[in-house]
Amino acid sequence: MISVCVPVFNVDVRPLARQLEVQIRDLEMRVEVLFFDDYSEESFRIINRQISEFDGITYVEMDFNRGRAAIRNQLGKLASQPWLLFLDGDSVLPGSGFLKKYMDAIGGAQVICGGTMYDPEPPHDKSRLLRWMYGTQREQLPAAKRISNNKFALTANNFLINRELFLSTGFRETIHKYGHEDTVLGYDLFLKGCMVRHIDNPLIHTGLESSLEYLRKTRTALENLLFIRENLIGDPVFVQSSGLLCRLKRLDSLKLTGLTAWFFSIFEQYLSGNLTGSHPSILVFDVYRLGYLCRCRTGKRHGA
Repeated sequence: MISVCVPVFNVDVRPLARQLEVQIRDLEMRVEVLFFDDYSEESFRIINRQISEFDGITYVEMDFNRGRAAIRNQLGKLASQPWLLFLDGDSVLPGSGFLKKYMDAIGGAQVICGGTMYDPEPPHDKSRLLRWMYGTQREQLPAAKRISNNKFALTANNFLINRELFLSTGFRETIHKYGHEDTVLGYDLFLKGCMVRHIDNPLIHTGLESSLEYLRKTRTALENLLFIRENLIGDPVFVQSSGLLCRLKRLDSLKLTGLTAWFFSIFEQYLSGNLTGSHPSILVFDVYRLGYLCRCRTGKRHGA
């Protein structure tokens, strides 16, 4: 009935695999579990090969890095069941009924998103605090809130989709960089008239990067968002789905984008210092992201 599809890259997936092994034993329906390693470092592949011995788990290693979109598409193509449940490897299940809740939801929609949650306690390592704060304040949302925020919101770390629908749509492999490939998939499904159903069945995200690394990934994601907007999707509906793109459009209309980029260059060091420190502010993070997006818009990418 369900193929659980887990892309793996430089993360220890043994805890998640063990949880899935236990849960599929208690289900009467057919569950296939696929872990595809997208050419991780050898140190991670050595430890993750252990899951090949777990009951009901299939572990496959790629011989080159396919990328975030392509590895997920490959999982969907090689899965055998009519429903695909995509989970990220840097996660764990919140409880014993996770898979059953998705089983019970089948039939209610062609795409079902369960949501994300984080450990309620902040990390002891303060260098990882920014990722945790953003996750708990902006990503950890109940289903009702996710529905009201965005008509085609979709998070790739935890969603169920009809396999035939996924194979006819899939992640766009023209998006090579990190960030927003799931937003585009949600948009493409929206164009087909497939609305995402949101339920409260969150996956616990455990992969907290350092604040410095998270800022780097954020810059890449912002560059990718602008690339998507300027080269792939010009639909105003797509722009309206992103608060950042809406604010950028407003600044463009007021001819303030260049000025905002200039102010960002003046205060960037201060903003970065706050965000990588022991008391990061989400408001400062919002200012940082908009400022960097404006700088990208004016054609000046970050040199780091």
